[in-house]
Amino acid sequence: MTIAIVGSSNIDFAARVAQLPKPGQTVSAKDYMTGPGGKGCNQAIAVARLGQMPVFISKIGNDVLGRSLIDTLNAEGFDTNQLIQSADAQTGTALISIDDAGENIITVAGGANMTMSRTDIREKQVFLEHCNYLLVQLECPVVAIACAMKYAREAGATIILDPAPVPDRVVLRDLMELTDIVTPNISECSAMTGIHPDNDETAHAAASKLHEMGARIVVIKMGSRGAFYSDGDQSGRVEPFDVAAIDTVAAGDCFNGGLAVALHDGRPLRDAVRFACATGALATTRYGAADAAPTLDQVLSLMESAD
Repeated sequence: MTIAIVGSSNIDFAARVAQLPKPGQTVSAKDYMTGPGGKGCNQAIAVARLGQMPVFISKIGNDVLGRSLIDTLNAEGFDTNQLIQSADAQTGTALISIDDAGENIITVAGGANMTMSRTDIREKQVFLEHCNYLLVQLECPVVAIACAMKYAREAGATIILDPAPVPDRVVLRDLMELTDIVTPNISECSAMTGIHPDNDETAHAAASKLHEMGARIVVIKMGSRGAFYSDGDQSGRVEPFDVAAIDTVAAGDCFNGGLAVALHDGRPLRDAVRFACATGALATTRYGAADAAPTLDQVLSLMESAD
């Protein structure tokens, strides 16, 4: 039984600042760091550190940054043979500023991520036909992501869609028809449904709309309010974990990785969402994107301490 991830890989350049710059303003950074990022890579490393080595399909450049990314993934124990190398495009990068409150602004240069094609996915079809869960996001061309979803779903896999960035309504409709579990955050949910889910009542209403769009299970990441879940029959909200957040860059990606691992391990939906909340919460206590992903022991320890 395996988890597969199809999505983006970047090298992140992150600077810590006292306050985020306003338009036209230059601010000095306290320090900066580089490391692996991109929503696909973040989710893949989160899954691996939680004890389930995934199949990770992503597209990088044949350049210095791409080779650095391969080295990083090898060190995490990945089989990097499923990475696709572009001969023409550069490895994706993200320029990140993080303030003292842990908030951030991010500029992404997609590079090779944006050249992922149906042909690339077709060459990886066998891996998608043998996974039990497929995690996807939308930082790569939708035609490639939709192709991956179709292959996996036709083989009986459960598809988890992180709808970021939210596409236009026509594209979103087609993707939702291929989706089993959708995991928007508050702003994404608002863009998808027209409902701002800032309490249990509005989250329930938004979840109902997402069910109508095709998702069997809805999990809304509500930040400081935890997460709301619904499978059409049962619904509820999991309270957040009390941690000292310093960097929220990859919290949602680690949440999704935790959700996939917990469901893959057979946890009931509410328990799986709680596991995901703990994974996401711990990611906010460290700087970095993929590097912020916690280990299984750390997640279980946080959950036990909160019981």
